[in-house]
Amino acid sequence: MRNAVRIFAVIIAASVVAWATSVRPMSIDKLTQEASNIVEARAVQTWSAWNAQHTRIYTFTRVNVSRSLKGGAVSNMVVKQPGGTKDGIKEIVFGVRHLQPGEDAVLFLRPSVDNDGTHVVVGLMQGSFRVYRSTSGQLHVSNGMPEVTAVDSSGRMTAFTGSRMTLQQLESRVQAVAK
Repeated sequence: MRNAVRIFAVIIAASVVAWATSVRPMSIDKLTQEASNIVEARAVQTWSAWNAQHTRIYTFTRVNVSRSLKGGAVSNMVVKQPGGTKDGIKEIVFGVRHLQPGEDAVLFLRPSVDNDGTHVVVGLMQGSFRVYRSTSGQLHVSNGMPEVTAVDSSGRMTAFTGSRMTLQQLESRVQAVAK
């Protein structure tokens, strides 16, 4: 019985690792350089749809832009992220946190390679910073994801905790690079 429990534990641990997403962490500087648009925005509407080949599901989120930190001034954008639920089928992409209506975020975006007028988040989840208010009332941002591992230059894997800072600190760092 003990061996069966150990084997089961190993199988569970292996499956968790197999389903995790691994990323090479990107600095704020690198995210800023690779993004064509960086916006502070609020998600207002989400929907999921199949791609043209009916092989992938994407979640689309219309965001109202309150401030543009890089790129042209726009009032709204559509962000396309992999994964979602359509026709009773759920596609999960670990490391992608879909924006929820009413949620505020700072988004590092680039045009989708599909040339469909949508934008995608730079660096998977790394370019999506959730905005939240701390207990002191100050606005903070975070792009960490629990099921993501970071791979450093030597190949060592650790939990990806992302970047956490005040909204003002993030804005300052972006503005210093985007000049």
